[in-house]
Amino acid sequence: MCRSFLYGAALTIVGLPMVQTRAGGLVVPPPPPVHFEERIVTKFRPEYRTEYRDVTRTVYRKVPEVHEKEIREQVEVPSWREETRQRTVMVPVTTERLEKRTVFRTEWRQEQRQRVVQQPTQTVVERPVKVLVPEVRHEKRLETTFVPTVRHEHRERLVTSLHPVTELQNRPVRTLAKVPVPIADPCLGVVGTAAKLVPAVTNRPVAVTRLRPEQRVQHEEVAVPALRPVTRAVNVAVRSAHEETRTVRSVVPTVRPVVEHYTVSFPVKVPEVQTVRVPVTEMRPKTETYTVRVPEKRFETRVRRVPVTTFRTVAETMTEKVPVKVCVKVPYQVCVRVPVCELP
Repeated sequence: MCRSFLYGAALTIVGLPMVQTRAGGLVVPPPPPVHFEERIVTKFRPEYRTEYRDVTRTVYRKVPEVHEKEIREQVEVPSWREETRQRTVMVPVTTERLEKRTVFRTEWRQEQRQRVVQQPTQTVVERPVKVLVPEVRHEKRLETTFVPTVRHEHRERLVTSLHPVTELQNRPVRTLAKVPVPIADPCLGVVGTAAKLVPAVTNRPVAVTRLRPEQRVQHEEVAVPALRPVTRAVNVAVRSAHEETRTVRSVVPTVRPVVEHYTVSFPVKVPEVQTVRVPVTEMRPKTETYTVRVPEKRFETRVRRVPVTTFRTVAETMTEKVPVKVCVKVPYQVCVRVPVCELP
């Protein structure tokens, strides 16, 4: 908008002489030339920023308060009282009485008896038996065996040997080097130089002996064990057997019946009547007195203090920082081309 306003003002200034010339009929020289210059114009733009302002507010809070309150209540208190009672108890009483009873008495009697018993005996019996009789016969057979022999073979093997070789190598060696050290006399003030031995490390050639491997082919005769087959005639004992019938006497166990007499003792029950005293127990009633503790409950009024919490409203004023948006004009510069008229 500012740029269009400047352009319009420049055109108005240039066009005024031309209008006057045409109105009066006078001849006026042409207007001076117009050129544009670049100028820096400062402008402002709105910018919103957030600022914090202190705002005072009143906050209502509940504050707990504890106080004691008396409460009356009825309490059951257990108690005991003694009471005398009577009861009838059945008591056992033992008495003796005479009774007759039949008792069986055991007696032993002897009796002669007989029985048939199988008695073992032995009988000699002859019977034929087939028996295998072993025999041995000799035969000539050919047998091939392997006899150990030794044969010689020519073999080659690679042998590695180590030979010492001496070489010169540069290695660090500890030595003493002379270093000039300044010396000052505290009385005369003369400064001199003295040599001082300092340990140093220098590289010197050192003769080092190392083992160098060399390989060579070695020829040697090796004895190799082997087996050689040999065939020979051998007498072999061959075992065989043939059957023969023979008579064998054997003892056969048998039994024969024999009558045997023996004496047996057996028990016999004989009845017998006895008079005995028998204890008889009977229950008789008996009245006795005893004391019983009877529980009772009685009510008592007791007072106890109970803490009660109540809440009290307290107003508290506090300051808080509240964010607020503020419009601020921020300057900035713009480069503008302005028409300039040169006057004669």
